[in-house]
Amino acid sequence: MTGIASAHSFTVGLLVVGEDVDASLAEAVRGFLLAADERDGHANETSDGHLGGVDVQLLPLPRDAAGLVEGLFGTPDEPTDVVIVIGAEPAASDAARAYASASTVLRQFVLPDGWDSADGTDGFVSRYRLAYGAAPGVMAGTAYHSARRLDAAVRPLDGVVPKEALLNAWRSTESGLSW
Repeated sequence: MTGIASAHSFTVGLLVVGEDVDASLAEAVRGFLLAADERDGHANETSDGHLGGVDVQLLPLPRDAAGLVEGLFGTPDEPTDVVIVIGAEPAASDAARAYASASTVLRQFVLPDGWDSADGTDGFVSRYRLAYGAAPGVMAGTAYHSARRLDAAVRPLDGVVPKEALLNAWRSTESGLSW
């Protein structure tokens, strides 16, 4: 039974680099969790949500910046199956290299200024405000977008392997998804 369960779950490390990492990481986790609960979420979950119809556990990284993070169920360990790196260059690429040997690393660029006034984002902004009582910042929007991209990449694979198929599916969402 363990093999079946592990085939239908995966762990994502959400790595935020840049300024004010503690607050940025907490905000990113909130955005990610919102997306992970939207499509396949259900009552009595034992995971942090679902992406692609598969249970997902979230590990906020760097670990020493996770003090403000709330709302996670599990306590996953490294290495994670996937690491999503959010932040500006060159720090994001430097951080990604540290995880590349043990995990599938996906880069998510920070959304540009004005992202929250673009067409179609109002639904996300409303859902975030309802869930967390405040407007989302750029890190929440960026992590939400990365989770939606990962959902689209994982769904046809029913998991995160094979690695090359996941990377190709991730790249196919680069031009964006609806909010």
